[in-house]
Formats: sequence, C-alpha cells, structure tokens
Amino acid sequence: MNEEVKRSYSSPLREQAAAQTRLLVRAAGHRLFVRDGFVATSIRKIAAEAGVSERTVYTHYRNKVELFQDALNVAIAGDEEPVAMRDRPEFEEVLAAPSARDLIAGMVRRNGVVQERAGALIMAGIESSGADPDMRRISDEGEHAMRANCLALAEALVATGEVREELDAAGVADVLTTMASPHVHQILGWPADRYRDWLAGTLAASLLKA
Repeated sequence: MNEEVKRSYSSPLREQAAAQTRLLVRAAGHRLFVRDGFVATSIRKIAAEAGVSERTVYTHYRNKVELFQDALNVAIAGDEEPVAMRDRPEFEEVLAAPSARDLIAGMVRRNGVVQERAGALIMAGIESSGADPDMRRISDEGEHAMRANCLALAEALVATGEVREELDAAGVADVLTTMASPHVHQILGWPADRYRDWLAGTLAASLLKA
C-alpha cells in the first residue's frame, strides 16, 4: 500500500523534473545554435550549457537535429502544443479581421512576435542548410509553411476588395512572404516597434488601393 502511494506521488514529480530538464536542454540548444551556428554546436556543448550530462541530453533527443527542430517549433509557436500556426486560434483571428488594414495590422503583430522569438534561430537553420541535408529539409519545410500561411492571408486580403486591382492572391502572397521574412527582419536589425511600424506601412502602401 505504501509503495503504491509513493509511486502515485513520485511519478508526477519525475515527470515535472523531466519536463524541466527538457526545457533547460532545449533553451541551451537554442542559445548555442543562434550564437555559434548549427554545425559548430555539439551535444557536448549543449550539455555543458544546460548543466547536464550528454547522456541526459540523449534521454530527451536522439540527436541535435531533433533538438533543433523542437527548439524551432516551440520558438515559432510559443508553446509545446503540436498545432500548426495555420490551425491556431490567433491565426484565425487575423484572417477574420473586418478590413484589409486591420488584417495587415494583425499579421504584423503576429509576425513581430514570431520574429522576436524565432527569427534568429530560423536564420541559423537557413545558414547551415548548405552543410547539412537535415537542416536543408527543415529550412525548406519552414519556407513552404510560411508560403502557405501567407497565401491564406493573401486570399483573405483580396476578399476584402481593398487590394490593388492588378494584384491577385499569388502576387499578394509574394509580397507578404518577402517583406515578412526573417531575412529582412535580420538585415534591418531594428527595434521591435520600429520594425512593426515599417512593415505595416510598407505592406499597406504596396498592396492596398489608394
């Protein structure tokens, strides 16, 4: 009886400790991937940064590609839920905006949050994609997902009737994908408020009727 009670109380504690360790490892990997690049970052370095053993890292991740993918997913989404950005309530809220300018404003807010959390890590993956086939796959998947999200936003913008007549949804998606990309965000290197103001103004001027 005592053993059963002990197990019932210790199991949640073990799960909580394991989750905390996974968080530490993931955060350490995120920092090192951004600072040193994917290729130069080893499991040994991640373990040292997290203050755990290499064996502990391997308890949570089979390899550093899996760790990078998890760190990237969490950074983009802001949580550990396995739900694509397109299927999240906040994305649907942006799509349901009452006007084109409101939709652009909502998109810019969401994009700014994602760029602050994940932009540098996305760029670390892109920069290493030429040296590692798994990173090429992850980068390609990310680009395809962003394109699909931008196309959904573009279709919603066109449906408002406020987009310039010479632009169709594909053309609008091209502009959104380019201007909201992590490449542009990194090149500009501006504070968050300045970046959001610039992006909102540039998209409105480029896409909407006068």
